[in-house]
Amino acid sequence: MSRPNARNLAGAVALVAVASLATQYVVSNARPGMGDPLTTLWSLARYFTILTNALVAIGFGAYAMGRRPSDRTMAGIVLAIGLVGVVYHLLLAPSSPLQGLDFWADLGLHTLVPLGAVGWWLGWGGKGLHLRDLPYWVVWPLAYCAYALIRGAVDGRYPYFFLDLGTHDVAFVATYVAGISGGFLGAGLAMLVLARSLRAVGISR
Repeated sequence: MSRPNARNLAGAVALVAVASLATQYVVSNARPGMGDPLTTLWSLARYFTILTNALVAIGFGAYAMGRRPSDRTMAGIVLAIGLVGVVYHLLLAPSSPLQGLDFWADLGLHTLVPLGAVGWWLGWGGKGLHLRDLPYWVVWPLAYCAYALIRGAVDGRYPYFFLDLGTHDVAFVATYVAGISGGFLGAGLAMLVLARSLRAVGISR
C-alpha cells in the first residue's frame, strides 16, 4: 500500500472517530440536565471510551496530515482503542439494542473505530516496536484510572462499576485496576509478537 493511501485510510479512521464523538455529543446534550455545551463536554470527558476515541482522532489525524507520530505512539493508541472494543463487547454492552443516534454513536465508538484502527495498524502501521515500549502503553490506562477516581471522589459519580469507590472497597477497585494493567501488558506483548512476525515475513516494515 502506498503512503498516500495509508494516509487517506488513517484520515478515514480519524473522521469516523470525530463523527462518532460528535454524534455522542448530540445524544448526550439532549439528555435532562445537559444543554450547556461545557456541561455536556465535561460529562463526556468522564469516560475512557470518549477520551481514547479522541486520541484516535488526534493521532490518526496527525498521520493523515503527514505528521507521522512514532511507531510506539500509534501502536499505543491502537492498543487502547482495540481494548475499548473488546472490553465493551465482553462486559459493558447493553442487553437491549440501542436505537437512533444512540445506535450510531455506540457503533462508531465501540466497533467501527476500534476495527478501523486495528485494521489500519495491521496493514500499514509501523512495526518497529520494542519490549521497552510496554511501560509507556500502560501509562494511559493508569493515568485514566487515577483521573476517574479523583473525579468520582469529588462529584460522587464514577464512570464504570469497577472504579466505583462509592459502592466497592479499595481492594475491589485495586484488583480491577491491576487487571486492566495486566490486560494492557498482555495485549501489548501480543502486539509485539505480531509486529515481529509481520516484519519477519516482509508484510510490513
